[in-house]
Amino acid sequence: MKKNEVAKSFAMVLQVSITMLVPIFLCVLLAVFLNDRFNTIWFMPVFLFLGFGAAIRNTYILLKGYTKKGNGTEEQTNEHIRRLKEEGRKKRESK
Repeated sequence: MKKNEVAKSFAMVLQVSITMLVPIFLCVLLAVFLNDRFNTIWFMPVFLFLGFGAAIRNTYILLKGYTKKGNGTEEQTNEHIRRLKEEGRKKRESK
């Protein structure tokens, strides 16, 4: 695996993590603020549900765009997986 591919993979994992966590944390913070402001408890489940929904939606859109332009055709993806398996087998055999 090339260093460039490792960097791209790491960046993608980081971007997916941030894409999932930010809406959840923002909705939780907003729910805590509203619960304190209006002295209720019902904002938390509502905003938590909205945060999870937004996180799933944003991650889906991000990954959908990544797979379309990042990997190319299905044959290229299959070839990439085959090469990764071959590299892993060679590393295991060399140990």
